[in-house]
Amino acid sequence: MKYHWTTCPNCHCEVSVNFVDREGGVSGSLRRWSRDRSINDGRPFAFRPEELSGAGDFVVSCVCGQAIAFPAQPDAISAERDEGLRVKLGE
Repeated sequence: MKYHWTTCPNCHCEVSVNFVDREGGVSGSLRRWSRDRSINDGRPFAFRPEELSGAGDFVVSCVCGQAIAFPAQPDAISAERDEGLRVKLGE
């Protein structure tokens, strides 16, 4: 699982996106929450390969409707995936 975090420029909620690359494209979900926690919701998304940029970047709409662009390169990745992105301590 790959992850991005940001703040929505429209509703100012914190946003996290988790996603996986699959042969059939990219799928995942967007989650948003307000700082006072009065908003906490989300939505799934899926993109076919032809809907992605040449680099694999994608745009997901926040629940408020604001389009947010995300690069294919994640901010973080689960420990059991993509060894090349893990931090190697002591090296």
